[in-house]
This record gives sequence, C-alpha cells and structure tokens, in this order.
Amino acid sequence: MTDPFYHENNAIASWFLGPRAENSELVRKFYNKTINQQKEARRNYFPDDPFFITRSMQNSAGFKRNMRYLQKRLNLLSDKLAQKTIPYWSPRYMAHMTMESSIPANLGYLAALQYNQNNVAIEGSPLTTWLEIFVGKQLCELLGFDSQPENVPRIQGWGHITCDGSVANLESIWYAHKSRNLKFYPLSVRLAIDEGSLSFIGSSFKVELANGQEYKLLIDCTTWELLNLKPVTILDIPDRLYKEHGITPQFLQNALKDYSIQTVGKDYLEKKFQITDPILYFTTTTIHYSWPKGCAIVGIGSKNLKPVPVDNSARMDMNELNKLLIQCVQNKQAIYAVVAIMGSTEHGACDPLGDIIKLRTKFERHYGLSFVIHADAAWGGYFRSMLIKPPIGSRHEKESDSFLPKLALNSYTEEHLDNLKNCDSVTIDPHKSGYIPYPAGGLCYRDQRMRYLVTWASPVIIRPNEESIGIYGVEGSKPGAASAATWLSHDTIGLHQKGYGTLLGKVAFTCSKIYCHWATMSTNHDDFTITPFNMLPSEKRFPLNLEAIEKQKTSIRKLIVERTDREIVESEAAKNLIKQLGSDLTVNAFVCNFKIKVKENNKIIYKVNEDINEANYLNQRLYEKFSFTSAKDTNADKSIILTSTRFRQKDYGDCLTNFKNRIGLKGDQDLYVLVNVVMSPWVTESGFFHELTKKFKSTLQDIVKLSIIRNTVKPDHHKFVIQGTDQLFFTNLSMFQMENQRQQVIITADIPSEIKDTFLKLRKDDPSHVYYLGNQYKMTLDEIARNGRSFMGVIYKNFDPKNKKAMVLIKGFQVTNVRVLKKRHLGTTFQDETYNDHMPFYIYGTGRQLHIDHMLLKYPSIQLSAECIKLEITSGNLTQNQRERGIIAHIIDVRENTMQPFQETEKLGNSFFFQEGRTFHVELYEDPIPDPYQNGPGLNNVYNENPFAIGTIRLPLKNEGCVFVDSYFINKDPTADRKIK
Repeated sequence: MTDPFYHENNAIASWFLGPRAENSELVRKFYNKTINQQKEARRNYFPDDPFFITRSMQNSAGFKRNMRYLQKRLNLLSDKLAQKTIPYWSPRYMAHMTMESSIPANLGYLAALQYNQNNVAIEGSPLTTWLEIFVGKQLCELLGFDSQPENVPRIQGWGHITCDGSVANLESIWYAHKSRNLKFYPLSVRLAIDEGSLSFIGSSFKVELANGQEYKLLIDCTTWELLNLKPVTILDIPDRLYKEHGITPQFLQNALKDYSIQTVGKDYLEKKFQITDPILYFTTTTIHYSWPKGCAIVGIGSKNLKPVPVDNSARMDMNELNKLLIQCVQNKQAIYAVVAIMGSTEHGACDPLGDIIKLRTKFERHYGLSFVIHADAAWGGYFRSMLIKPPIGSRHEKESDSFLPKLALNSYTEEHLDNLKNCDSVTIDPHKSGYIPYPAGGLCYRDQRMRYLVTWASPVIIRPNEESIGIYGVEGSKPGAASAATWLSHDTIGLHQKGYGTLLGKVAFTCSKIYCHWATMSTNHDDFTITPFNMLPSEKRFPLNLEAIEKQKTSIRKLIVERTDREIVESEAAKNLIKQLGSDLTVNAFVCNFKIKVKENNKIIYKVNEDINEANYLNQRLYEKFSFTSAKDTNADKSIILTSTRFRQKDYGDCLTNFKNRIGLKGDQDLYVLVNVVMSPWVTESGFFHELTKKFKSTLQDIVKLSIIRNTVKPDHHKFVIQGTDQLFFTNLSMFQMENQRQQVIITADIPSEIKDTFLKLRKDDPSHVYYLGNQYKMTLDEIARNGRSFMGVIYKNFDPKNKKAMVLIKGFQVTNVRVLKKRHLGTTFQDETYNDHMPFYIYGTGRQLHIDHMLLKYPSIQLSAECIKLEITSGNLTQNQRERGIIAHIIDVRENTMQPFQETEKLGNSFFFQEGRTFHVELYEDPIPDPYQNGPGLNNVYNENPFAIGTIRLPLKNEGCVFVDSYFINKDPTADRKIK
C-alpha cells in the first residue's frame, strides 16, 4: 500500500509547475495542445472560408520586420519580468496571500483566454457562463450551502465569480442595503399597501416576527418590527404573494417601483417611517479596508460601520458585541449586518462565527432584533475543504485516510469554519487560497433569492428567457477565463480532504512549523527577541509563569523545529503540540526587538528595549531587507520575502497592549509588525527553511547592532545653536534617531570675553550664517548639560553644502558656568501622542532679548529656532524670573497636527509658515515640568488650563543682525546608509 505521507506529497506535486519549474515539460505539452486545439477550432469553423493572412503577407518585409520587433520587445519584457517580478512560485516568498496558480487553473485560463469570453451575457459566453454558474454551485457546496436544483422545495445556495474580494464585499453590502434590500424591502411593501396597488392584501397578509412565535398583519407592524424581519421571512414575501394572492413578479415589481429605494431614495423612506438613527454595520476593529470603502460607496457612510473590539487573539470579542447589540435594542436602532472575518489578512484570525450565529438567535427570540450575518472568508473559505470527505463515487473515495488536512488545524478554527454553512452570505476568493489566477473573487448566498436584490438588467445585453449571470452584482464585463480556470482547478484537485484539503492541510502544517521557528529562535543569551503575535499555550495561563514558557519553547524545539516533517507526523506528542500552535489560518505576525547593556546595582545586564519607535525602526529595516520597496530591487536581492503591517492602538486596544507587554515595549504608539503568509507547501521540506532562518537571523543580528548603536550613550561631539548677543543661549541639535542626541536641551553658559568679542565681530561681519557651539573633546550630553559644568568649546559656522561639514571658527577655549534651562528626553515614553493642535515653543532669555525653540513633542518633528524675537504682551505679564527659567509660547495661528509628518528641510519650500518677519498670536503658559532634570510627557496637563498671558511674537529679520534658524530636520537616520552584511 502507498505510504500516505508520500502519496499526499506526490499529489500536491502534480498540481503546480513547481518552484524550479520541475513540471515544465509536462506543462509545455498542455500549452502546445491548447494552441493546436485553438488552431483546429478556427480552421474547422466553415472550413471553406479563405485564408485571410496569406503566405505572401507573412513573407513580406513589413510583416517580418514587425515580427522581429515583437520578438525583441517580448524578449525584453520577459527578461525584465524574470528579474523584477515577485517570485510567487518560490517557497522563499511568504509575503502576501498569493502563490503560483495551479496547473489546471493556468491551463483553464489559457484555454478560455484564446476565445476572450465575456461573462456579462450568455450571448457572449455560452460555455463560460455555464461554468461560472457551476463554479458557484461548487463554492456553495464547499461552504456547506445546499445547491440542489431549484425544483426541490428548500432553500438553495447560489454563488458567482467577481473580480476580487473587495467587490464581493461591496456586493454583500449592496444587497443588505440597496435596491429591494432586506432592510427596506418590507417598508416598500408597506407603502405599496398603504398608498398603492397592493392595498387589497392589507387586511390579510401577515408576516412572522423575528421572535418566531408571532404572526402579525404587515400593515400593523411597527417600523422596528419591519426592520427586523428575518432574512428568510423577507425573501419569502414575493413567493407568498404569488401563492396566496396570485400576484405575479411583474405586477409586484410595478407595484413597488414608486416605493423602492432606487426610485425614492433611502432618505425618503427613512423620513416616511421616522427612522432617525442610522442603521448600522458591525465588524471587528481590524476590518479590511474594503468594508469602510464599500459602506461609503453605497451611501451607508463609513462612520456607521461600527467596530467591535477584539480579544487578545484579534478575534471579535463576543462580550463587546453583546453590549453593542443591547444598546441597539435599547435605542431601537436597526442593524444591517454583523460581519465575521474568517482569516484576517494581518494575522489570520477567525472570528467566533458560531457564537455570532447563536447570539443572533438569542436576540431574535428575546429582543426581536435580527440582522444579516456575512462572513468575509476571502482567505479562509477554501480551508473548509479540510473538513469535507470526498464524494461517494469519486476517484478519491477509496484512498486511505488523510492525515494532513486537519493535522495542524486547531479545534477552534475547525468549529467556526464549519459554521460558514449557517451564514447568509460569504465572500470567498478563488484567487487566494484557491490558487486561481487573478481576477477571481467570489460571493455566495445561502439563499439564492438574495441575488435578485442586486439585479440590474440592461435591455441591450439581457433578453427574456436567457440564462445570464451578468445581471447580478456590481460588475458588467468580466473574463470568462476566470470561471474556466476555477472550474478546471476545482474539478482536477477536488474541493475535499483528498484535494484542496490536502494542499491547505500541508500549508497549515507548514505555517505552524514556521511559527515554531519564530517562537523559539531567540534565547536568553541572544541580543534580540522574536515575539509572535499568537501566544504559546503556556503564555495564556494565569498567572504568567516564565519558567513554564521557556520549558514549552524547549519542547517545541525538540519535537518540531529540529525534526523533519515525516518525524513530526509520526510523533503523537509532536502532532498534539502543533495543533495548539500558531495562528487560526496560516498567517504569522511577529515583532523583533533588541537588548541593550545597562548597569543596575553595579551589574551589567541585558535589558529588552522598551521604546516602541526603536522597535518599529528595527522591524522596518528588516522589512526593507526582506521585501520589494524600490524599483531597483531584484529577485536576486531577496533570500526571503516577507511583508509588514501596522497595528494601530486605536483599532487593537487592549489586544495590542498585551502584545506590547509580551515584547517588552511601553507606550501607546502604533506598532510595526512583520508578517509571513504561507501558501507554499514546500517551505519546510528537506531542511530548506533552516537555511532561510539562518539568513534571517544573521540579518537580524546585523540590524540589531545598528539598533544598539542608536540606543547606546557614549561620548560624542554635540552642537548647539548660539542665540543672543548680550547673554548667550545654546539650544542643541536634537535627534530622535540616536540616544546620544535624543534630548532637547537649552543651556546658557559663559565663554571668555575675548572669545565672545571675536565671535560677535565674526557674526556681525557675516550675519547670514547660523553659528554653533560644540564640545572640543567627546562628552555625553548629560555631562555637558549639568549645572556648573565646564568644558572645552568650539565655535562653528553652519554646514558647508559642498562637503557637508561645519567650518571651525574658534576652538580651544573654556566654556564655564553651564546653567540648564530645559532638558527633556525625546524617547517614546516621553512623547505626547495627543498633543494639542497648536504649536508650542519654549521662550526664554533676558530683559533685553528673548529667543524661541520649537518643543519636540512627537516624532517626526522639526527644529525651529529664532533669537531676538519681539514679544508684545496684550494681556497679563511676563516676569524676569519666567524669562530666565523659560516658559511655553503657544502659537495659535498654526496647528502642528496639520503639518505631521514633517517634511525634510529641502522639501518645505518658501511657503512654510516659519519665515523671517512673520508675526504670530501666542498664549503663554508656565512649563508643567519646570525641573530640567525631571523627564515627563508633553503638554497634556497644561492645554486645558488658562494662559497667564497672551500677545504676539514677531520673528527677526536677518538685516537686524540676528540669526534666524528657519528649520533643521531632526528625523534623519545616521545609520540608514550603513550597509548590512
């Protein structure tokens, strides 16, 4: 008997061209056969017709010249595609939800492409239209929908191909909202009874209310009751009207015409029925962008797509959904739909679909609240094949039991994938986990009558009694080749455990194994950490036991990471363990971090970085190394190809906070995350992934070295902009990117009188430059910025644009009596993510001269400084003490949040607000952190207080003998150009 392990691998091998084009000769025969059949089809169609392209034409100089040019340009295109095209076919590619298409899919597409069928109408695509109808039935059966012929007296499913999942999602919104939709259709019927030609049924036509226990005359139903009829109740109305009253579809359509949304508009119906609160959509906070876009397109408005918070696994939190539904009941606010994500693009999470279905039943029965349930299973839909036995009588029926399909499928995912059969509609994309060429999205309805809600017929392309599929949905023209590709791939591979189930089972197994590599790659002895988004089982226990976590990592290394695929499937312990690991559906999100040496209790220890911006920097550099971010990148540069995303704190909430805590990060900033999606079944074969992880680890260690350099304090040269003429003030050139300069410091100090005189004369002779004070010998910023400190100084003129260096004017003098006015650390934990709209500056100086320096509250930022500004106070008073210690001048004419993110200096242009001679209105505040040695956040605790004075400031002019620093970009990365080995 054939070994099932090898049998299933052999089957998968027959479905693809292969990472090294191993099946190219076989595929070439199929391609040749397809072209030959195209040739025969053309020659057998009225064979007596003449040849229109003659031998003499083909032998002509012009014909041959065109063919030579075509060959030349095709060669160029092919060469560039080979260099620049993303290598989806390679197991090294693990970025997005795509891989090479299956052989049968490509062949089906190629065969149909020669005929260029348009599935908008059956007259243009008689075969491929039928194939699309058949594919729709296949997808319905895959999802568990009943797809029996329509003469069977039960609900049948129906599906069709769309160009992508976004359009499928849009269509699902459309049917739930527009046209003769599930929410407004009963209202239109009610108006037709009250005011139109259906008045004769008013005294007899009853509908079942959402609780399932009460029937009521439709004309006696409240607006709330009509808006909450069950979907099946609404869809039954046309059939019931025909059976009970003999009302034909044509009569009903005419009767409703003057009351439908397409005629009178949603606003009219809402006003007519006194619907004041918008009808809502509910979905997770981590929803795909196509959902708010779709709500905007159909007129619901993206703000009425209400986010449901997620749990620590990024799945919809059922307690939070229950609370939101209760609020809707209390407010008598209707709901279009609740959308469950079955395999998110960022982390593969599956929402608890079965629990959502149970919750709807509860709210229908107890509260009379009903809504559509849609599953966005664009990614996850095909994984349901892992649960389906081969059909009786198929060629797979007598094969031995498969071990791959459910080997790495956790019980949670299995339960909720199975519940796809209970949804009202499902988005499912063949061009994702169906391995079909683009474009091939899909939408399926559990009740085929739903498609009539999105019917839009054109008399030009639709004629009576024609079986056409193009009248349904958003699209018009679409390729019949996509349907042919999907049908042939389904038919060849099979939508069951021995087909797609085996393929996706191997993929799920591979993804879980890769997760194990990420989860165990770092040890306590490394200077880096890798934290997968999905927690280990030991991390979910409370209280947290670090020893148990390390023990489980050791088990994972021993049982999974260090074993071959064959050894894992032969080990019960390994199989039991791998089912508990990784994401719901073959997406691994993870974050790398680094450790730095710190001294605690006179001991040097390695401490995990806590700065979110620095962790984001590290992961962004990794993404740049392992992805295509420039047109200059080529395939040869990328040993592994990953992708990335950004987890936003406002979307993920406590889920992201928990993830940050596991990484060792602190703060409310968004988090940059690396992602690998597994579609290739070959990644972990023959120790291949071990080589990839070695390369990843080596690159990570190189970038970690840069991160450590960026975050290690060591003696260095620092530069301070010099301000003033009577008393000199110095504001340092800060840098978010380096811990050495990651502070905003303003000091005043004394320099020898002869040095000061020389400097002032130089500046008077050449006032157009900016001048800097620096330390001649390397020191830390903390060593300089200390009251009473002295150091050897250097005075520079601003940077020479030719050689990018500063010009030394004076050096070798003593700077004494340092006094610190301001000293704020710019680390992430001290930044102010919620800083006020307006623009804050420090203002400080003497009785004769005042200077300003922009407060650096948030990354990215820009340094704006000016000396000898003119302050005119119109209300209040500024004391000498306040001048000397520094206050906050809050410019209210401009808003800083409108300028974020700040552009580089050379990109600001002459229209930037901070210009010579400009006057601004200001509010003056006491500094909430007056102690320069006490780090703290920005201005959160001062913005809501009243200013102690208001007035205006005017920026200086150069011809007034004052230095004006209009901008200095402080976000550049000094390590960006360092090569990674």
